[in-house]
Amino acid sequence: MLATSVLFKSEKAPCGHIVDGEHFEDRDDECLVTDNLYYACGCRCIRHEYHDGSVFHKVVRHDGTVLEDELISEHYP
Repeated sequence: MLATSVLFKSEKAPCGHIVDGEHFEDRDDECLVTDNLYYACGCRCIRHEYHDGSVFHKVVRHDGTVLEDELISEHYP
C-alpha cells in the first residue's frame, strides 16, 4: 500500500478562489486508487478508481454545494 500527501500553494479551488491545500493519494496492492484534493477554503475533489475499472468523481464547494457527482463504469451492457 502506498500513500502520499503533498501540500500545494496557490491553486484554483472549485469555488474559483486561489488557495493552498493538500493532495492525498492512496493506492492498494490491487490498484484501487483514492485521490483527494482538500483546499484551504473547504472545497474538496474526490476521485476513486475501483478494481473493476469504474471511476467515482465528486467535487464539493466549501459551502456544501455538489458541483460534480458521477460514477463512470468501464463495463457496457
